Amino acid sequence: MPPTLVNPNDINTRQLFSVKQILLSRGFEVINEDTSEKLLITEENIYDAIWVKIFNVFNDYGFRTELKNFLYNQNEVTSIEVKEIVTHPKFVRERSRFDNTFEWFAGELMIKKFAAFSASFGVTIRDIMRNTTATSAGDYDSLVVLRNTNLAYFECKAGGFDNSAIMKCYERMLSLNCEYSILICVKNIEEEQIIWECSKVIVPVTNGHDFNKIYIKGRELDIIYDLHNCYIIDLSRNFENKIRTILRVNAAKINQLHYGMSFDNDTFNKLGYEVQTLDSKHY
Repeated sequence: MPPTLVNPNDINTRQLFSVKQILLSRGFEVINEDTSEKLLITEENIYDAIWVKIFNVFNDYGFRTELKNFLYNQNEVTSIEVKEIVTHPKFVRERSRFDNTFEWFAGELMIKKFAAFSASFGVTIRDIMRNTTATSAGDYDSLVVLRNTNLAYFECKAGGFDNSAIMKCYERMLSLNCEYSILICVKNIEEEQIIWECSKVIVPVTNGHDFNKIYIKGRELDIIYDLHNCYIIDLSRNFENKIRTILRVNAAKINQLHYGMSFDNDTFNKLGYEVQTLDSKHY
């Protein structure tokens, strides 16, 4: 399980509802989950206070930007909070570790702020293929076990993104039957670009789909973009409020659905299954 500072009362919950166990119960076999060896601090003691400090830095726009600029642009560090991280004896100064640590943070945010059971980052799963390319889905940046034991997938993009990145995020979500996915862009999203890139994405399983710009009333600056349950956000403004918006919109969708309709064969195929329709008589 990825390193994190937890309350001892929460340990059994994280183990019982771990990403690995939830996936196993659904027929998926986890080959690998990344550990602290891939993060900015290689401290494995999950009770070490450094994990609280790292979480707080990544959850603050100013501190997060300062840390990123230190790693990406060699800028000087001025805040005490970021200095405590970069001067830690087990700190590793590699920019790729910022991205890995953000994957860890995304899962921890869901646990600490939104009552998720558990999370894992850098997860590789056996026999998962992308249906549009017939190639391996690769590792999953961050998988989260929600309170209803469904899965959510987070993909973290440090650089730019295009329609291919959106499609990958969507297909990885489908491959594990996740409830939703969130594509997190470290760079600020330019609306004209995202409209153009999403216009080139053909969403599997649906006959048609909308691309929506959504915010909670009264929170006009905390914008999310919704491409049929694949949500796209950047790190500007209040990141936590953007996640909150996604959760509220997703809950509204679920509660408005009409259940009872089966999939057609083409939908089963796009989900990664071969299907043969048998006699429809009821026995």
